[in-house]
Amino acid sequence: MNYASSSAPRLLVRSLSRKSVRTRAFSCTPRCRAAAAAASEASAEPHDIVVIGGGPAGCTLAAALASNAAISSTHKVTLLEASSMAKLAEWAPNPDEYSNRVSSITAENVAFLSDIGVWGHLDATRARGIEEMQVWDGLSDARITFNSPTLDPHDPFSPHSTAPIASTSSRNPNIAPMATLIENLNLQRACMRALEGAKNLDLVDNKKVLSITSDSSGWPIIEVGSGVESETTRKLRARLLIGADGFNSPVKAYSHIESFGWAYNSQGLVASLRISPAEMGIGMTTAWQRFLPEGPIAFLPLSDTASSLVWSTTPELAKAIKQLPLDLMTRLVNAAFTLPYASLSSFLSLLTSASRPTDAELSDSLEALVAPLQAASVYEVDSIPDESPPKIESIQPGSVAAFPLRLSHADSYLGMPRGGRDLRTALVGDAAHAIHPLAGQGLNMGLGDIQSLLKTLETTVQNGGDVEYVQC
Repeated sequence: MNYASSSAPRLLVRSLSRKSVRTRAFSCTPRCRAAAAAASEASAEPHDIVVIGGGPAGCTLAAALASNAAISSTHKVTLLEASSMAKLAEWAPNPDEYSNRVSSITAENVAFLSDIGVWGHLDATRARGIEEMQVWDGLSDARITFNSPTLDPHDPFSPHSTAPIASTSSRNPNIAPMATLIENLNLQRACMRALEGAKNLDLVDNKKVLSITSDSSGWPIIEVGSGVESETTRKLRARLLIGADGFNSPVKAYSHIESFGWAYNSQGLVASLRISPAEMGIGMTTAWQRFLPEGPIAFLPLSDTASSLVWSTTPELAKAIKQLPLDLMTRLVNAAFTLPYASLSSFLSLLTSASRPTDAELSDSLEALVAPLQAASVYEVDSIPDESPPKIESIQPGSVAAFPLRLSHADSYLGMPRGGRDLRTALVGDAAHAIHPLAGQGLNMGLGDIQSLLKTLETTVQNGGDVEYVQC
């Protein structure tokens, strides 16, 4: 199956017409660069492909490279991560507790992860197939519903799916989920398990990137260590260096790749939600998203009794909500999905007012607003309305967090030639791009990068080329 479809992100982006804010990485002087390279060449260990970053994108890339016979039989792959990858491999969460960092994986990417031997190592009890999406406007209640296709082997026009269906409700096992929600840690552990016993693979963890320079031949020299001044550092010499190292990518800085983008005046408030066991899992294969004027709020189910919250809102509101007691925050999240916006807005104004009421006063105010809904028995199982997600019973302690939202895109996913030499670098995932989470496409874009890069490297190796000459 060719996963490098026309819809996959290109590895090389020359220009974009939109006016934007640009950033340029710090550059060392030529004399400084030459001196550092000369001192490093003698002690540097030769490596073929070095991947920096053991997050979801980096782990998946390492697993994809290791699973590819053409690449792994001729090239050694090194995965470099600043934290402990042993802890990832041993991740064993409490069955009732969930990480607040989750991702929605499209059906195409589920098939890709299955093809490279990762998907089968996931804990399927902690993955939820999404069969429906309910999206509506917080002011007008205008609504759109997306439904997954039903698989019918007797219908030649029925969509066919080779992707495994992950732990969906048993109400209709013939539905092909449009996406699957998983914790990032679940994916990372699956990658670590897929890498067990892999040949030509070197895992280097608990080591930070201290510097990246180039030798006289243009090969990147990566100096790594714990950061302790007295410690002896290690130097790796890479034929190809791939940055899966996030927004502040050292590989991107070394490659002199500019980025454009801007920060949204918004933060993503996340939390792990606990739901009362619903009859037959009603509503728990549906992703719910309400667009409020301050930003969208999303309910993303992970099981019949657990869900993930992503609430994009103003920094002031995010800070105020984080300070609420968990029981009051739980009631507010329920209200954010059900209250008319005029009522909800009045309460949110209280939260950010200069004379903010006490928590007890806020609780009384919210109770007065939601009382009509409670009187109408909105959350009784037999009368759950189609337009509301299941009732949230509590918020998992320690799961509430907020992070700034931004748009960023690298001008190129490849290190451009400098001084007649290729830089032997490439970017994937957040190192190349970051977007608003409302569509759940961040990691999916990174997986698209990986598929395109994998196909390019495979073709290069099969044709007897050098992996340093990555082109697309």
